[in-house]
Amino acid sequence: MGHVFAIFRREFASYFDSPLAYIVIPAFLGLVGGFSLFFQDILAARVATMRTVFFWSAVFFLLLIPAVTMRLFAEEKRTGSLELLATLPVTEGQMVLGKYLAALALMTSALALTITYPLTLGQLGELDPGPVIGGYLGLFLLGAALTAVGTAASASTNNQVVAFLVALVLCLIPFASGYALSRVPAELLPIVQYLSFEYHFNNLARGVIDSRNIIYYLSISGLFLHFAIFQLERRRLG
Repeated sequence: MGHVFAIFRREFASYFDSPLAYIVIPAFLGLVGGFSLFFQDILAARVATMRTVFFWSAVFFLLLIPAVTMRLFAEEKRTGSLELLATLPVTEGQMVLGKYLAALALMTSALALTITYPLTLGQLGELDPGPVIGGYLGLFLLGAALTAVGTAASASTNNQVVAFLVALVLCLIPFASGYALSRVPAELLPIVQYLSFEYHFNNLARGVIDSRNIIYYLSISGLFLHFAIFQLERRRLG
């Protein structure tokens, strides 16, 4: 775990050594705040609920997480620094896990700064803590899955733009499918519903902490992290 922590620390520090963290975090908070307070105005509804904030947080995760993860491996492949990293006594799994955890930590930092919303809404009305806890858990797990997808996309190419677009499409389709369930044939509905990011997130955001939703997101994360490791191992062996 020492190598994983070293890679994590190096990668996480690089976010703040460059403008990336100072762009991504304010952009996320500004977009969530703008759409929650002005586009839908959660205060005008006079109901203490975090549903609107959670919805817009999930939507903008779809855009911002691929922007964060696109550079994880694609940039190092382009510059050749990945080959230098590969000469060190670290495995592909340790490289993937360290970089993944760094991107996940940045996402979690941005998410943690939205805690002002439930604190404020709790002062204005009676806020049910169950959906708030479930919603934040759902956002974290959704973010973890999206980060894994972005990590796999970045490990598959040396072009950051391609990595961003591939991650965006792979994240957007299973999320958007949750809003098109009414058009899905009845025989396919259980499968499409289960594969939808939005379906599992909504269950958690209602305060229903079901292990099936947690296992789903952890499985997606594990699957794409394994794919990222496979892509790096294939590159080394090739």
